[in-house]
Amino acid sequence: MSAQEEVRTLNDQIITAATRGDFAPFATALDDEIEVFDHVPYLFEGKGKFLEYLQGAFTGSESATYTLHQSSCRAISDDVVVMNAYDRLAVTPKGGMPQVQGGRVTWVYAKRGRDWKIVSAHFSPLSKQ
Repeated sequence: MSAQEEVRTLNDQIITAATRGDFAPFATALDDEIEVFDHVPYLFEGKGKFLEYLQGAFTGSESATYTLHQSSCRAISDDVVVMNAYDRLAVTPKGGMPQVQGGRVTWVYAKRGRDWKIVSAHFSPLSKQ
């Protein structure tokens, strides 16, 4: 299987789980040294800091789901693949209405031994026009 096919398969597994509200495969795919640019104006350096931020963002929510649309995977080499997509995050506060955010996402996957890990991620919101 090519690098592109391997990452596409892994990415599909991550998103299938996240669509059901299971973010464990996403957390597992994050490299320990990941760098993340998110909607907030802050660079998250390291898996622990980013996961801490996500847990805080979901505190008090009844459910959360995440989906991708029009995703593309592009192999840069046998060890690096870039995934770009439009994303949709829906968070439902306890007793409240879902809050939906749409945006663009880029994940850079790198081969770490036998595993593919997300080593860089960038999330940016779409304008609300």
